[in-house]
Amino acid sequence: MATTTANRLESINVVDFSGKEDESSYHRLYDVRLDVQAYELRDGEDDSTPKSGVSQDQENGEEPMPQFRITHLPSKKLGGLWDSLVFDTPIPARLLRFVTRMMFIMKNQRLNSTVLNRNTLLLLHGPPGSGKTTLCRALAQKLSIRLGRHFSSGKLVEINTTSMLSKWFSESGKLISRMFESIHAMADEGTTFICVLIDEVESLTGSREKSANGNECSDALRATNQLLTGLDRLRHRSNVMVLCTSNLMSAIDPAFIDRVDIKQHIPNPCPPAIYSIFRSCFNELIRCDIVTANLSPSPTVTDDVQSECLVQLPPSSSPTESSWVILDQVSIPSFTEMNIHLWNQPHSPARKLWHLAQRSEGVSGRTLRRLPFLALALHTYSETCDVNEALAALDLAINEETRGGLVKEEAVAD
Repeated sequence: MATTTANRLESINVVDFSGKEDESSYHRLYDVRLDVQAYELRDGEDDSTPKSGVSQDQENGEEPMPQFRITHLPSKKLGGLWDSLVFDTPIPARLLRFVTRMMFIMKNQRLNSTVLNRNTLLLLHGPPGSGKTTLCRALAQKLSIRLGRHFSSGKLVEINTTSMLSKWFSESGKLISRMFESIHAMADEGTTFICVLIDEVESLTGSREKSANGNECSDALRATNQLLTGLDRLRHRSNVMVLCTSNLMSAIDPAFIDRVDIKQHIPNPCPPAIYSIFRSCFNELIRCDIVTANLSPSPTVTDDVQSECLVQLPPSSSPTESSWVILDQVSIPSFTEMNIHLWNQPHSPARKLWHLAQRSEGVSGRTLRRLPFLALALHTYSETCDVNEALAALDLAINEETRGGLVKEEAVAD
C-alpha cells in the first residue's frame, strides 16, 4: 500500500502559512494546524463555449465569437503560476486568505444572506501589465486546491468581453444575459467551484451617468444594467467567485464599485521586485544553458553566488556515499543574499543586475519579463552567451525601452 501511494505522488510542497502576519520566518510544528490538500492537476485542452442562441451577427453571416473559455481546475497549464508572482507586498497571500475565509463562511447553510451583505466580487485595478490577470488566474488555481474539501472540482470561466459588445442595437444586453444563464447552469452543480474572470471590466461597466451626459447609445446603458443584474443573482451562489480587473477604474460605474467586496490596487513593481523578476528570468536561462554563468569566471564572484544541490545517481546495491554526487549550479542569488554577501562587490553579476533593476523602475511587469528574452535576441549573436554578456545586452534593451520602445527594425545580413 505504501509503495503504491508513493508511486502516485509526484511532489509534496509546503506552500503557505495562513495565520497572522508577523516578522517570524519560521513556525513551530506544535504551534500550527497542518492543512493537507491532495489534488491532481488536470490535463487536456480548455473548453471554448460558443454563444447560445442566434445573435444578430450570426444572422448576417458573421462568425460567432466564444463567450467564454473554461479551464478545469486545478490545471497543469496554471501550475507554477502562483510561485512566479512577484509583488512589493504579500498581496497574493492576503487575497488568498480573504477569499478562502469568505468562501468558507458562505458554506454555512444557516447563514441568512439577506442579513449579511456580500457579493463574492473582487476587483484588481492598476496600470496595464502589472500582473492583474495573471494574479487572478493564479488565485483561481490556488483556491481550487485550498477549497478541495468543500468542492470536488473547479472551473475557471474567463469571459471574453469583446464578444459581449455587439454593433447591433440591444444585442449586448442579450449576450450578457445569456452568459450569466450559462454560468448559473454550471453553478447548479453545487460540488463544483466556479471562478469567473472578467478582464478589463470597464468595457462592460462604463459609467451610465457619463454615457447619458455624453449622448452615447443607450445600448451601453443596457449592457451595464444587465451585468449588474447578473451579478446580483450570482451573490446567492455559495460556489461562485467573481474576479475582475481594470486598467481604468475611474471609468467604472459607481453602482458596480459599490458591489465589490474588496478593491486591490496592483502597482508596477518596485526595484527589489524588479530584481526578483530579472533573477528568475536569468536563472531559467542559466538552467536551460542559454546563458552560461561559468564560461568567464570573474574574480569578484564568490562562492556565495553558487548553490549546491544533491542529485541521486542510478540505484546501486547499497546506499553508500558514492550513490550521491554534488553539483555546483551557478545562479543569481536572491535579493537578500545579494545584499548580505555581495554588497561590496559592484562587478558581480548580482550587483550589476540590481543596478539594472533600479534603472527599470516604472516599467510594467509584463515588459520586465519580456526584456531578458528580447535582450538576448537583439544584442547577442552566439548560440550561448556568458552571463556578463547577457547583462550587457539587458542594459542596452533597458536603454531602448526607457527611450520609448525597443528598436523597430534590425538589419539582417545574409
